[in-house]
Amino acid sequence: MRLNHLDLQVTDVARSVEFFEQLFGLELQSNRRSPVIAILGDGAGFVLVLQRREAVSYPEGFHVGFLVDDVALVHAVHARATAAGLPISPVESDNRSTRTYCRAPEGYLVEVGCPRVRG
Repeated sequence: MRLNHLDLQVTDVARSVEFFEQLFGLELQSNRRSPVIAILGDGAGFVLVLQRREAVSYPEGFHVGFLVDDVALVHAVHARATAAGLPISPVESDNRSTRTYCRAPEGYLVEVGCPRVRG
């Protein structure tokens, strides 16, 4: 069994599409003009569905996490978010990983992390 897709409820589909395209390189696979649904993919099988809802509330601590293979990619996402004026944490490193957290338009966090290579 493998995860097929993640469906997030959002109040502004177009704004969320732009966020995931700009920062994370996801590609829109559906009609850009639809105000009610968008389907994005990463080219490797992951699908993100964004559906419009009038009011959205995510639980405290809810976040979406992306793994990358290189610490430089964490820093690249951080630089893109900073340049776009988006709220983003400093890049953090510890024994587990190097990571940063960006606030999505709906208020939840999106983590980008590179696991520490042990060996």
